[in-house]
Amino acid sequence: MKAYKGFNNKLQCTLTEDITFQYEVGKTYETDEVNLCNTRFHACEYPLDVFSYYPPAKSRFCEVELFEVDGKKDNDSKIAGKKIEIKAEIGLKGLVEAAVNFTFDKVDWNNLDEKSSATGYQGAASATGDWGAASATGYQGAASATGIRGAASATGDWGAASATGIRGAASATGYQ
Repeated sequence: MKAYKGFNNKLQCTLTEDITFQYEVGKTYETDEVNLCNTRFHACEYPLDVFSYYPPAKSRFCEVELFEVDGKKDNDSKIAGKKIEIKAEIGLKGLVEAAVNFTFDKVDWNNLDEKSSATGYQGAASATGDWGAASATGYQGAASATGIRGAASATGDWGAASATGIRGAASATGYQ
């Protein structure tokens, strides 16, 4: 399963206060058991959830592949697997782009109107057109708008907003 993982600036993850695990891009790591709280191979399905564990300014971010995933989730999209492959380091910019793509993948492009909104835990809204507008509220809402006068707004703890176009504007409020 494709996911996203944060690390400290040395590409390490902290296991306990005094124990870290060193990763390398292009390598695969495996363990005997998988448990969300006790297995070291964690990652997030939603890219921006990694900010709950690693701050943007002092961290490194990678796209990973998790295998034999435990179906349990924490309060966000964090998952654990028996095996993890560190595919590529994508940095902060790549993480944000992955979040936008994650949101767009959730959009039903055949059922859009010029105004779109979503509410709920991980609501996503997208609007296209000359006068498009998108609004998303909720815990991890994301909004995207494209067009001549597109506007996007997202609120919530991890809200993200993106707008493109001649007069595009985006606003995101919340904890992160």
